[in-house]
Amino acid sequence: MPGKTSPLLLLAALLLALCVSACLKSGEPVDCPVVPGEQVAAVYIEGQGVTGISGQVMIKSSKEPLAGAFVNIYPDTISNLLGPSQFISSPTDAAGRYNIPLPPGTYYVVARKRMTGQSTGPLAPGDFYSEHQRIVTRVVAGKLAVVDLAVVAMKAPMFFKKEVVERETATGIRGRLVDGSGKAVPGGFAMAYTDPTMKRLPDFASTLSDADGRFTIYLPDAGTFYLAARIHAWDMPQHGEPYGKLGGDQPTPLSVVAGQFVEGVVIKLEPFAGEYLEGKSRRPF
Repeated sequence: MPGKTSPLLLLAALLLALCVSACLKSGEPVDCPVVPGEQVAAVYIEGQGVTGISGQVMIKSSKEPLAGAFVNIYPDTISNLLGPSQFISSPTDAAGRYNIPLPPGTYYVVARKRMTGQSTGPLAPGDFYSEHQRIVTRVVAGKLAVVDLAVVAMKAPMFFKKEVVERETATGIRGRLVDGSGKAVPGGFAMAYTDPTMKRLPDFASTLSDADGRFTIYLPDAGTFYLAARIHAWDMPQHGEPYGKLGGDQPTPLSVVAGQFVEGVVIKLEPFAGEYLEGKSRRPF
């Protein structure tokens, strides 16, 4: 019946969740399912006394190894997997290989190469970066988790004014990103503006949405905010890219009280139908 979920689908979802959980807890090589927007890397080799992550960075289109790339390790997605990371590798070698000693734990893994050769700083057109996805792995004592990373070239400047949400706060907004049929949109983010125009860089951005589409925007203080959501972190939305505003064409203001979270916000993303103007990262549309 419409509006009801099949018991078989619910059972399949439960089994998938249990399998992913087992993958993250296992210290042995296993084949793990891929949650949309979140890839579980769970292949291990003996560390020969070293605990951490090892792998290769390559260009997605050509499969060529990428030398001089840095691999960033994040313990969570508060920063949107942008900005400074908790750990960073040495530059990849001529074969694109890297190794990072790490304490046991669960981490998000991102690769970047800036043409300036710097290990940190804003990305610019021509730089390489991991596509906007969540690659997570669990580091097991005495072993190396194998995480290979495909990168693509950035074609436009980063969209964010503030690249990173630096810390958790007691004030903010929580909600979900969904598509036109109500299904969760993972690997996207919500953006908060202090005015309803919303044709500029956002004032604040959320954590990446998880497999259930859930996001959190941490705010420094109370205020009234207008929300939008999208997938990519650069340039204006591409034609067909999932994009949406809370309230649609008439953005809905959200009043946030200091020390509290507005809960249950749902932003619907639809294929962007506006005109794309290349490189207009400061005027998205």
